[in-house]
Amino acid sequence: MKICKICGARFRGDPSTCPLDGGALVPVPDPLVGRTVMGRYVIEEKIGAGGMGTVYKAKHEVVGRFVAVKFLSPELAYDAANKTRFLREARAANRINHEHIIDITDFGETDDGLVFLVMEYLEGTPLNEVIARGPIPLPRALVIGLQIAQALARAHELDVIHRDIKPDNIFLLDGYDGDFIKILDFGLAHMKGELRVTATGTVFGTPEYMSPEQARGAPMSAAADLYSLGCVFFEMLTSFLPFQGSTPDLILKHLREPARAPSYHDPRIPTEIDRIVLKLLEKRPDDRFKSAHALADELRRHLEQLRVSQRPVEEPKPDLGATLVMEKKSPSVGGLVDRWRQRVEVFRGLVSRAHPHGDAPAWLGPAIERIADQVELLATLRTDLESTILDSSTQESQARDARMRLGRALDALSHDEVRVRRELSEADARIQEARARIAQVTPTLQQQWAGLPVHSPTAGLTDEVVAALAAVGGLAQIRLESRQLVSSLDKDRRKLLAELDDLEFQMGQLKGRLGGVSAATDVDLDDLRRQTLELDRRMQERLDAVAREAEPVVRHFMAFPHLRDVVRGTHDVAV
Repeated sequence: MKICKICGARFRGDPSTCPLDGGALVPVPDPLVGRTVMGRYVIEEKIGAGGMGTVYKAKHEVVGRFVAVKFLSPELAYDAANKTRFLREARAANRINHEHIIDITDFGETDDGLVFLVMEYLEGTPLNEVIARGPIPLPRALVIGLQIAQALARAHELDVIHRDIKPDNIFLLDGYDGDFIKILDFGLAHMKGELRVTATGTVFGTPEYMSPEQARGAPMSAAADLYSLGCVFFEMLTSFLPFQGSTPDLILKHLREPARAPSYHDPRIPTEIDRIVLKLLEKRPDDRFKSAHALADELRRHLEQLRVSQRPVEEPKPDLGATLVMEKKSPSVGGLVDRWRQRVEVFRGLVSRAHPHGDAPAWLGPAIERIADQVELLATLRTDLESTILDSSTQESQARDARMRLGRALDALSHDEVRVRRELSEADARIQEARARIAQVTPTLQQQWAGLPVHSPTAGLTDEVVAALAAVGGLAQIRLESRQLVSSLDKDRRKLLAELDDLEFQMGQLKGRLGGVSAATDVDLDDLRRQTLELDRRMQERLDAVAREAEPVVRHFMAFPHLRDVVRGTHDVAV
């Protein structure tokens, strides 16, 4: 890939000069910067790199918004398993579609083998940088923890386990009034029913935040994410990790060593918060919270107790400065079509100035007209491509809105499910207590009943008889009230079980609808992606053909010293 020093246009292959204006072509330091991917994502600058790939800021040329494009490292792209693992991130995030999970809108592979996914462009600060400044105040930590729990709850409802929850993957966005987080990097996520793409026993994740079952390489459930969140919560409150040491030491500590309470580092941390964190850090998955919904419910109640109100979320401020800078970048494919049309007119005007006596070579005129024909074909392809892109964007937007509505309805039902299960648990505990009271008083009641003095009906009530009756009556009252309470609670319990069955049925229906929306969208969008890739490939081929046709024409006109500035575009053509 080379770039023109005059106009900034980029050309593949090995042209010696810019076919547009004859300017010098120089190698591009980063061949991705300035490139247009899938006919619409104009790559602007590199903004990050990780183990599997590199992330760039880009401009969606058709809808006019910034996006982030992550490319799989070329050395990994040759392995099909790596491609599957990389693109899993797009499928996982798209299946969830939650406001606190990064939105991934597109993915694919270019004709030269670059595997990529397109995400919303975020501006803000990763949580690890915030923690590095010191412990986070409890109210703020609860707000952040609640949002993480809400996002994980949605993911887990849809059978997606993140497997790498850590502060680096929690992003606090700028432009909001209060904290608003996004969970990033679903590249290690596992989805129920998905074929394994790694060997059994392979361990992925970050040792400092790794659950015991993850450390063993054992099958993981949603509880593994909750354990990792416990490590994050501990670190937010204290600026310390629950366990420290080398990687082997960390693994052993996660497996065997009980975690200290956060209040060990800060005695001001309430006992109830200690209890929440330590429950998240239980070694056995079954001993942790039953679900992320249950955790979110508890965090929400503690926020209410602290009387911390989350202020209304505002939309991020538009980055007008970046938009203005974008206008100075190298021309997009759409811009190049217009530039080529202009250059064709310039070439036509230059013929008479280069050859005022009509002695132009026979090949020159037809070559210019071939360029004009190729440019019009290119414009037609561009129109088709824009139409396909708009169809794709519209369908994705509609599907995203539908998934968001269904997901929020699922969250509401899940919140009710947590409430019903909590009420069931409380009812079961009260029934158990009442039955224990019955079991406790019944033997004594039977003994006292058997020992009552027997008198004829005509005999008077003696103090001894009254005292015995009072003792028996008190025990009988306890037994009677306890039995009535058990009967009442049993009725309540049956109602709660019926409500739970109804909720589970409705949740199952919503999950089915979510799956249907996702499946139908995937089919439609996959077809549109194939069309887009094919149109983009044909456009690139046409651009290459135009450049090849134009190069000898430009070289011919550059041979005339008095026309060089016109060819370079620094002077207008006098027609």
